Formats: sequence, structure tokens, C-alpha cells
Amino acid sequence: MSYLYTENQSFMKKLLLLSLFCFSNFIYIFSQGVTYVATDSLGVPIDTAGLITVKNSHFLSKIVATSTTSLVLRGPSQSFIQFNHPVLGIREQVAIKTPNNFFITISGAGRVYQQIAVTDSLLYFKRIDDNENINYNLGAYYFSSGETLYNHGGYGFWKTSGTIRGFNFKDGEWDVFPTNIEVYNPIFPGSSWFDVSKHRLYIPYQQVINSGLKGFQSAAGTIVDGVMYLDCKTWDWFEIGKLKANYLTIIKNAKTKVYNQSGYFVSDGEDVYWFNYLNNSVSVNTNRALAQSINRLDNSSIQYYKDGILYSYFPATGALDTLVIDESKFVKEPTSLWGVPIEFATIWPLWLCLFLFVASLWYFFKVPTKKDQKRTTEIFTVGVKKLDVSFNQTELSLIDLFIEKSFVGATATISEINYVLGIKDKNVGMQKKVRSDVINGINDKFKYATSQDIQLILSVRSETDKRYFEYFIAKDQINEVQKLITG
Repeated sequence: MSYLYTENQSFMKKLLLLSLFCFSNFIYIFSQGVTYVATDSLGVPIDTAGLITVKNSHFLSKIVATSTTSLVLRGPSQSFIQFNHPVLGIREQVAIKTPNNFFITISGAGRVYQQIAVTDSLLYFKRIDDNENINYNLGAYYFSSGETLYNHGGYGFWKTSGTIRGFNFKDGEWDVFPTNIEVYNPIFPGSSWFDVSKHRLYIPYQQVINSGLKGFQSAAGTIVDGVMYLDCKTWDWFEIGKLKANYLTIIKNAKTKVYNQSGYFVSDGEDVYWFNYLNNSVSVNTNRALAQSINRLDNSSIQYYKDGILYSYFPATGALDTLVIDESKFVKEPTSLWGVPIEFATIWPLWLCLFLFVASLWYFFKVPTKKDQKRTTEIFTVGVKKLDVSFNQTELSLIDLFIEKSFVGATATISEINYVLGIKDKNVGMQKKVRSDVINGINDKFKYATSQDIQLILSVRSETDKRYFEYFIAKDQINEVQKLITG
């Protein structure tokens, strides 16, 4: 009976440990925000319920999958996931490649799909959001920092917004990241750019639409000039200048932007402009054929630029075109992409004039002329000669003792000082007071005569008995004190 009881107890312990292991593993997977599924030897999920398959094209497997940094690609509706839905079926799809994951989101909706398995022919995605909102952020600009997904602004419910949202993997919702001010991104056409290295989001101008107010019925809304960037570490917006008028016009009218490592290429049909946000510069390529090729790009393809090659992928047909963009052919413009803010540009000349005026006053009153310097030197020299620094006989005797000791590299002991001062037979208290008064008197006169805060007589603890001090005059001060004694 006891044997069966022991076996049953052992079995219950094993069952409890197994349950704890499974529970902790479930909690770990959930906390990471990453969905894992079991796959067979070919990479195919064993349970495909609730999964969405996407054709693994050459574009996805050879270009997107090999990217080691954050990458965001906008595509037309039905680019990746096929929707039989009156709204989602016509919405733009956004592919986001982070260093460790691959996601697909839907413009104007909070849907997020994560790749959880891959084979040679198929990509398997699982919906990981718990969001039902639709049509609230059309045209929002998507970007990622590390493994976190963000989007900024967009149009919905008759107006644009400047809200920053980040996807929360734990509850499947989009959370708001409060900023110091609300800044509206341009959405028609989209013109924002994200600096992956410094975690900064740039917008060249703002586009404000509010159909609930008179005067805002136009789809173009109101354009607010001013280049802004968002520091995604502090979530603060900063204005850094104003776009040059001609550059603003080109960016506003360009329907397609080819994003690169520092900004984007834009074509006006005749030239190709390289708007560089990192260097605040603009470069131009006058190759008419290149300009027309970029100008013909439309929303039917997905553009991806890397190492001088522009890839255009057409999801509807699976075709992949390439276009060479020779960056060495771009010539830098003499004017920058943006200038200093108008307020600062108006005020800085006044500050400069004020600075020059104050500097002139300081120079006029504080910096002496050569004639003044000569007169000051003469007065100082005469003043030194007239200073009364005569030492009495007792002080001179003590100074002579220190000079003799210094010549042989020795110090004067308290006993030797007491003997010179004639107090060797006095009590200890009297000896200490007289020594202190005479030495302090000599040092004060030396400071007064030389106009320097330097002690003539210095002290050091005795090497034989650390309880007592011995005294000396530094060798570099001997000549000075001798001049005072003899002159």
C-alpha cells in the first residue's frame, strides 16, 4: 500500500512540474509579442487554422528577407494578402521588415499580420492585432525602430491628425505616444522620411485637413510650411527651418518618391532631385531618361532602392523590373534643402550687431594702449622701490639662518630657530608665540614687497620626529629676499 502511495506521489510531482513548464513557456511566448507555431521538416505549419498564406516571390525572398535593418514598403491593395472585403480589399498594404520579423499592415486600419513560417513557395502570416477600427488613419506614415511598429498621422473621420501610434504586442492594440506638440504629416502625397540610424522622423511641411470647418473642404487642405523632425527617444518635435519655395513645389507635386538611405529621389519629369535630409542638401541629375522612368512609376508597383538599383515589383503579375540610378551623376546644388527659421533669420542680425557693439565697448575701456601699459609699468616699478620692507635685526638674523641652511640643502630646526631668536631659555609657550610672530612678520613683509601671494619661509615635518616641524626658504626665493635686504 505504501509503495503505491509513493509511486502516485512521484507521478503527481512530475505532472506538476510538466504543468509549470508548459505554463511558464506560454507566458514567455506571450510576453515576447511573437507568435510561434509548430512546423514540419519543410517549414509548413502543422496546424494552418487561422493562418494566411502569401506567395513567396523572388522579390520577397531575395530582397526583403535579406534586409538586416528596418524597411518599410508601400504596396497597392491586394499586394500581399488577398481580401474579399469591401473596405480592406481596396486599402493600400504596407510591408514592414524589422531586424527579426516581417509584418504586413493595412492602411486606414489597425490590422497587423506577422510572418510565422516560410517555405520556398509560401509565407505564412497570422493576424496578431485585436483592433477593429477602420478608416481612421488613411495615408498614415509607417516606420519602425528596432522591433516596434509605428505610424504617424493620417486622415480619418473628416480630419487629419498628428498622433504617433505604436503597436503593443502584448494586448494587440495601437498605443498613443504623447508628443510636445501636434504635427501633421503630409499625406497627399506622402513625403515624410525616417532616419533609422538616429531614430528621427522628418516631415518637410504639414498638411492640415478639417472638413468640419469652412474653408477646409479641399482635399489639399492647408499647407503649413516648416521642416520638422521628431526625436523618437524623447518624443519631442523640433522645427529646423523652411523649405526653399521651388523645392517645396517639387515635393508637393511628386506623386512618387524613391526612398534611399538619406532621403528620397524625386522626378519632375525633366530632372531627378535627391533631397538629402541628413546633410540638408539637394543634388540634381539632369538625365532626362532617368527622370521620365521615375516619373512613370505609379501605385501599381512596390519600389525598393538599394546600392544604386531601384527594384519595382508588380504584385498583380509577379514581374520584377530594375532601374540603375548612378548616384555619382548627381550634382550638389549651391542652396540647401531648407533655410533657418524665418524668426531666427530676422533676429540674428540684431544679435550680431549687439554682440559687436558690446565687444567694441569692452575693447575700448578694458584693453589698454601701449602708452597706458608703459605708464602703468613705470608707476608699478617706482611703487615697488618706495615700499617700506625693512627687516629688523632679529628678522635678518633668522633669514640669514635659513639662507645658510638652503645653500647646504638642509632645514632649520626649532632649537636652532630658538637660539637665533634668543628664546632658548624661555618656556615652550613663549617660544612658540615668538617663533610664530617673527616668521609671520617676515612672510607678510615679503608678500607686500613682491606683490605676490607667496610664503617666503616654509615648513615641513621633521624626518626624525614627525611631531615637530622644520623650516626653510625655497632656493628660487633666495635671490628675491636678498635684493630686498641689500637694496
